[in-house]
Amino acid sequence: MATGAGAPLCSSATSNRRRFLAVCGALLASACAGTRPKIEPPTITLDSVRVARIAEAKADVSLKLTLANHNDVELPVERIEFDVALDGHPAVSGRSVHVDPLPPGGEAKVDLAGKVDVAAVATALMTLASQLPVPYVLSGTLTLRNGTALSFSRKGEIPVVRFEGAMGGRP
Repeated sequence: MATGAGAPLCSSATSNRRRFLAVCGALLASACAGTRPKIEPPTITLDSVRVARIAEAKADVSLKLTLANHNDVELPVERIEFDVALDGHPAVSGRSVHVDPLPPGGEAKVDLAGKVDVAAVATALMTLASQLPVPYVLSGTLTLRNGTALSFSRKGEIPVVRFEGAMGGRP
């Protein structure tokens, strides 16, 4: 009789231990999953646009960007692919060659280059002639070295004064 009474007791203890281990495992797994920080894309600001050369209905354009990392971890950037629209017209598309890692809570300056259809440049120049800021939309994808792709989009205006040195003063 002692054997019969002991068997359910042993089975109950084993069952309770399994439940306890399963609950501990689930708590540990959820704790680990909850501590992984969500990576936010950096804030990207278009500092300047410069037309370097015009040939065969295309213009070589260089862009200067500021990237601000608001994360608590470094962002090891593999590449940036981007599109820029000037005054509502597609203007520049390109891809970075090299970007240094973005330090946690830090900023970095990035120079990018691309080609633009001269018609887009002409539209922007007509806007300049009317003394209005040139509206732009910068969008694209920043890809980290681990393959994570972070999309970004930024709207703004490039004030005319940034172009005056290249275009000459207005009378």
